Amino acid sequence: MWILKFIRFPNLLIVALTQYLLCFLLLRPWFHQHHIATSLDGFHFFLLVLTTVLIAAAGYVINDLFDYSADTWNKPDQVFIHKKITPDGARKLYAGLVATGGAIAIYLALHVGQFPLFFIYPVAVGLLWLYSRHFKKGILVGNIIVSLFCAFVAGIVLFAEREAFFELWKSDPDAARWIWTIFGGYLAFAFYSTLFREIIKDLEDMEGDQRQHCRTLPIVFGMTAAKRVGLFTGAFLWVLVAIFGLFLWQKGKLAGLAFTIAGLLSPLSYALFRLPRTNEKTGFHRLSQLAKYIMLAGLVLLLILAF
Repeated sequence: MWILKFIRFPNLLIVALTQYLLCFLLLRPWFHQHHIATSLDGFHFFLLVLTTVLIAAAGYVINDLFDYSADTWNKPDQVFIHKKITPDGARKLYAGLVATGGAIAIYLALHVGQFPLFFIYPVAVGLLWLYSRHFKKGILVGNIIVSLFCAFVAGIVLFAEREAFFELWKSDPDAARWIWTIFGGYLAFAFYSTLFREIIKDLEDMEGDQRQHCRTLPIVFGMTAAKRVGLFTGAFLWVLVAIFGLFLWQKGKLAGLAFTIAGLLSPLSYALFRLPRTNEKTGFHRLSQLAKYIMLAGLVLLLILAF
């Protein structure tokens, strides 16, 4: 169905899978082992995930609305506005997604007895709206907002169970430090891997963005400068992953170490090798797909470390 492609259903599944994996394979086994009560039971955690998915889906819809003209040039086969849905219909869909997510967010804030937590929701929705309306066409700010949201997907899970986590820290500091290291490492990975891909996507979409008078990094400073920023971001990510690999080696997590080398460092090294040598749209598209694989590989590493 076109509507599933319109809201990027595979990406939404990855969002949900990330949050469930972090909660039920990393956090809750330790909480149950130490008989620590969680803030959210299974149903209410599902609502938290659903809220995150609705934010992401709404972000995709509003982005397609504001980016329609550029998308007709950059990716004409993936344009749904005017073909499958009218702009007014897309705006109504966006409003429905935001309203539904907002109602769930209010309910969850009341359920945990901390209504001020609800305001995280409009901040996230507002940032994605500003990204689509203003920041996406500027230099790096839009890239950073998207990267922060990808880190937010994981971070909100630990934030939601922060009270249980602090209890775990009191009863088993070693376990808590392990969880903190995994979460912190994944948040950094999610941010920098997304930023790396966003810079590559700006290079891929440079021609179409120029027609829309965007002021993205490669348009303002040139392709060479944008490549250098991408290389720096990717190299920094490579160092972070390598440091995490050393940490796994010290902990005796050999399966995780092997996957870190083969599944993360190797393709990232290849991407860093190819980036300065790529100059055409098709080449940047292949690098963008490789960067997306690297992001997914980080999720696979979490799965490996959970067992």
